[in-house]
Amino acid sequence: MSNALAIGSPCPACAQPMHPKVLECACGVRVEAPISVNEFALLSPEQLHLLRIFLKCEGRIRDMEAALGISYPTVKIRIKELKEALKIADDDSPEKPPTLDLEDVLSGLERGELSADEAIDRLQD
Repeated sequence: MSNALAIGSPCPACAQPMHPKVLECACGVRVEAPISVNEFALLSPEQLHLLRIFLKCEGRIRDMEAALGISYPTVKIRIKELKEALKIADDDSPEKPPTLDLEDVLSGLERGELSADEAIDRLQD
């Protein structure tokens, strides 16, 4: 069992999600900066396993039933939960606007298109 923390693990002091800020190489080089992660990095091990099975079964829910040993309705519920975790909207609901990366936010600040508070909000999404 690994003693590594998962991205988004709660802070032991305030319970807010923690975000990575340090990368370290085996050679000793250490880089400290805000690190962007994609939505897949925030999935639980169970959600990642479901996604792997989904891909292996090429999206066929009947095959997923057998691979996971769960019922069809349970597979459907877990896929819905996975979509929610990935913030994948159904066709009839509006999609969340794309988040900006650090360079876009800094450029927006320099051009005066974003206030400091807006920049902080964009980086925290």
